[in-house]
Amino acid sequence: MQAVNYRIILALLYRQETMTADEVSDGAVVGPIAEVKAPCLTPRASWSIFSAMKTPLKADSVSPACFAEEEYTTPRSKEACLAYRASPFAKLSMDYFARFSRDPQATASEQEMCIGKTWRILLPVDAPPLIELMAGHLKDFLNQAMGLNVTVERPNPELVSKAANETITLCETKGGDPNTAESFTITIEPKKILVQGKDIDGLREGVVKLASLIGLRQAPILESGQQVYKPRVPIRVGAVPWMGSYRDLVFMGYNAVILSGAESKGSFRAVSDPIFSVYGLSTSDAIPELKDLRNPVAFARLNQYAEGARKYHLKFYAFLDMRPIFVEDHPAFKAHPDIRGSLIYDDETWYEKKGKYILCTESALVRQYISETVKGLFHALPGLAGIGVIIGGEVFHHCFMRPYGAEKGHTTCPRCEAIGHDAVVANLCNYMADAARQINPAAEVLAWPYSASSVWSIGDPAQLGFIGKLKPGVAIFTDIVKDNTINKPDGVNKLLWDYSIDLPGPGQIQKQQLKACHDKGLNIYFKTEPELAFEASKLPGLPCMDRWVARANVMASSAGDGAWVFPWFVPCFGASTAEVFNYFWWQPAPDTEKFLQQFAVRIAGQQAGPHLRKAWHFASQAIDFSPELGPYFTGVYYIGPAHPMCADPNAKLPDEFKTAAGASFVCAPTGNIPIFAKFYRKMAAALTLAAKEIDQADKVVSKTNRLAYNAETSNIRWFYHTFRSTANYYEACLLRDKLLALVKKQDKSPEELAEAKNLYTQWRKILLDEKKNSIESIPVMAADIRLDFYYGYNGAPGQFHGPEMIRKKLEILETEINEFLPSVQAKNR
Repeated sequence: MQAVNYRIILALLYRQETMTADEVSDGAVVGPIAEVKAPCLTPRASWSIFSAMKTPLKADSVSPACFAEEEYTTPRSKEACLAYRASPFAKLSMDYFARFSRDPQATASEQEMCIGKTWRILLPVDAPPLIELMAGHLKDFLNQAMGLNVTVERPNPELVSKAANETITLCETKGGDPNTAESFTITIEPKKILVQGKDIDGLREGVVKLASLIGLRQAPILESGQQVYKPRVPIRVGAVPWMGSYRDLVFMGYNAVILSGAESKGSFRAVSDPIFSVYGLSTSDAIPELKDLRNPVAFARLNQYAEGARKYHLKFYAFLDMRPIFVEDHPAFKAHPDIRGSLIYDDETWYEKKGKYILCTESALVRQYISETVKGLFHALPGLAGIGVIIGGEVFHHCFMRPYGAEKGHTTCPRCEAIGHDAVVANLCNYMADAARQINPAAEVLAWPYSASSVWSIGDPAQLGFIGKLKPGVAIFTDIVKDNTINKPDGVNKLLWDYSIDLPGPGQIQKQQLKACHDKGLNIYFKTEPELAFEASKLPGLPCMDRWVARANVMASSAGDGAWVFPWFVPCFGASTAEVFNYFWWQPAPDTEKFLQQFAVRIAGQQAGPHLRKAWHFASQAIDFSPELGPYFTGVYYIGPAHPMCADPNAKLPDEFKTAAGASFVCAPTGNIPIFAKFYRKMAAALTLAAKEIDQADKVVSKTNRLAYNAETSNIRWFYHTFRSTANYYEACLLRDKLLALVKKQDKSPEELAEAKNLYTQWRKILLDEKKNSIESIPVMAADIRLDFYYGYNGAPGQFHGPEMIRKKLEILETEINEFLPSVQAKNR
């Protein structure tokens, strides 16, 4: 069956006229070409056709699950799966090795050696399955990415002392630091390489490190010598990239995993997926009225996910939630009135106009139910290392979590109110840990106080009172910077109320939590998103690489007991920002600047690499001028050049600017608008410099680097267009409000007339610049489905596709410039 690339569909959709064969295959942003035309096809019709198509995808490239209707939670989920899978950038999450390429000009120096085309990978005769597995992956990497033809063999002679020339020998003993688990040694000689682990896990990591060194060099060329590597942090937890595999997770440098549906080829699943509901996973009969919520497929699915982790000797964890919540007359409450907890105030409840209640976790029957559920989960999933629960502001409910009608820090449940919030939440965590440790004595319950400081832990932002009541078996799990404040010039105090890359971390709050936990002998795990930051939440990878490298260094050296690097509510796209952590997990760690230069060259090639490095610098610098984290998935921060300029504040906006749920993407400027406008103009200025570097890089990027380069520069360009729009929007709103107020004034003085004319001139200039910016942004979005608002890959899905929204914004803008502004100016008399 002939494959039709997603880019060709985009060419039809957005009426681009030309496209080269190479650019079709690698997702480049291109200008017009004549082979592909569809003047009669409207954008909406094109997408209707595209969303219904199954035949464009290669038969051997689509998992059968991709067409299994039960894999899709909604029709939009199905569209999102198929569209992403057809995108060239899906390769980065589906095949980690696809990002690597060989530089044909690379040659070995006098201090280096080169792996030959027909070298052999040698294993012990009795090699355990993991070594055999890793040897096969190393072979695939060398042959696929480096163009070699190596083989795997099991010779009879003793390997370490008698390994032959032109071989890479793998051994799980006699390497690394004898006192450090998972350490390893790589010995590189002119004609052979020896990778030795302190243990089998050390060998696994040694193979990963060898591949990363070769990949960064863009050639099977290594510096001669011997190096012992030791982990800087013992537990490194990630999530399987979307539609990828555990192999990809392992080669990204992780030794532990959060079970999720991300590896499914037929769904858009993340760690926050509700397949991990306590009610769905429960085997407890303590509350018979909840049996109908059991998910008979859940355990089989979880064991399927866990089996991949076991195969690679990875620790694995699961995050649980307490969804759904229950109406007042639920049979469980009728049969057991004592179990009913507080009435909950949350979006799901109150948009439905129904009162819903939670189970009271202090009820003896609920304690039994949750404890038996936890025991059953650990029994059904042998090897489960721990469970995570958000006990701050969402999903794992207790009576202090957003109770309706109570002040923050209090509840409407009399039983829990008498006990107090710290004790109630700590009791919940402690009895779950007791239950888990009856099955696995080393198990942990990871308590995540996400948003607790604004929900129940009032006046105690580090939850020190709560931590003081925890018992062994409970660990604190916390974002590396959340809830800290950064003081910036002009009196700007930026609250990091959610995921941010502005501060490397750990923040002052996290340092307090670290001390409190270690004083009690408890573990604390720091979490970061690998791709998302709410400075610009739409991007599949915020391209501030200097800051991500700083974050990686902090995650590895913070004195926390583990580093958790995973996306919570979206799958991992396998962006470069998610990859960099791998290079900083180990001691010795690379020099930061040297690494950034090498990494840029690996992505863009020798000539374009220096320009990409500078672009990262300017993109990272732009964050210095970020005054706030914008609202969740709305406003100009999120939709950027698709956001209307609202020149006429009374004009009704069309449906193109609504989410699929009917809410508006549009919002007014927030914060101190005059000061924020200055900040955003400085952000735009820094990002203009980044975009100029990419313009230069475009001219010299090598063909072999095109896929990774386009994925990287798409983020940079959209970041630039977004904050050019943001600066324009803030300034335009300021000018609009001043001018409209002045125009309304009667009997204006000559000075006021002159001021009004000046305001009009500035306003029109900004709107014209925004028109240009919006037009320039369309091909960027058209070439990268990850940016399309319609699918909601990084946020709320829209009713329309991104380019449709931008075109509608341009229609409005054209009217504003040519009709509304002149009408305002006409009143300036």
